[in-house]
Amino acid sequence: MPSEQGHRRDREWGDHPDTAHRGTHDLRLLFELVMLTDIVFLLVYVKGRHLSYQRGKRNTNPNTSLVQIEGVDDSKAASFYLGKKVAFVYRAKREVRGSNIRVIWGKVTRPHGNSGVVRAKFRNNLPPKSFGATVRIMLYPSNI
Repeated sequence: MPSEQGHRRDREWGDHPDTAHRGTHDLRLLFELVMLTDIVFLLVYVKGRHLSYQRGKRNTNPNTSLVQIEGVDDSKAASFYLGKKVAFVYRAKREVRGSNIRVIWGKVTRPHGNSGVVRAKFRNNLPPKSFGATVRIMLYPSNI
């Protein structure tokens, strides 16, 4: 039975007296608070793309993956990422410990060629389904 305010389906978010204070006003206050406190959010990883396994003409070597790092286009720039941790983040169907997001961790081992591609070894070999998928190259451990 609708009340004098109308049916709940006909009201917009924030029209209810209890939720009227939860509109864009709070977002504006939060944004101003962030601007006043000079909080800077640092990104701790760089995006990369899983290209393929290391391979010869006929044979693939699935225990070493080739990763193209975003913004890296020569082997000298790729050498900065040697030893950095790599994470392949994916969603699984079944929930484990309250989450269906899983991670396969690895490490950048050496450059591959002259175009900024690096080799990475993962704890478990990456599945072939991940070819072309995004990986995260963490900016730690630092060697600076």
